[in-house]
Amino acid sequence: MGIFLPFGPLLFRLSYPDLAPLSRTFRLIALPCILAYFVLRPGPPNYDKFFKYKSDKPVASAPANHYGLEKITKVVAAPSLYDRRVANSKELQRLAEWEAALRLKKRDLLHSDVKGNRAYNAEVAEYNAALTKATAEKNAVWPQTPPK
Repeated sequence: MGIFLPFGPLLFRLSYPDLAPLSRTFRLIALPCILAYFVLRPGPPNYDKFFKYKSDKPVASAPANHYGLEKITKVVAAPSLYDRRVANSKELQRLAEWEAALRLKKRDLLHSDVKGNRAYNAEVAEYNAALTKATAEKNAVWPQTPPK
């Protein structure tokens, strides 16, 4: 128990002075071994961490208005209304095909297939998110005519 206490060896020497000279020999032999370990440690000595001064120069940062390292060489124009309508029509067509594929998957899916149902539900959630986005784009691109 004396090993685990911080003052265990001191208490041992004070409690048993007749056995203390034996521990003195051990201490005298252990001290050079510990010093030799620090002097002859494995690997080359690294004195940089002991003698490091504030001579490191700071790294220059990018300008405040510069967010990336690549340079933009070509200005990309916003798509025209016609291009947006064509893209939206293609996206809605792709979503209609995806919906048909989802209906076939649901038809062939067993109720006991837990992993299949989880995958199907994840795909349905992805489909619903894409459909919501495409519908919002359709409402923004195509004119809304009020009913008469």
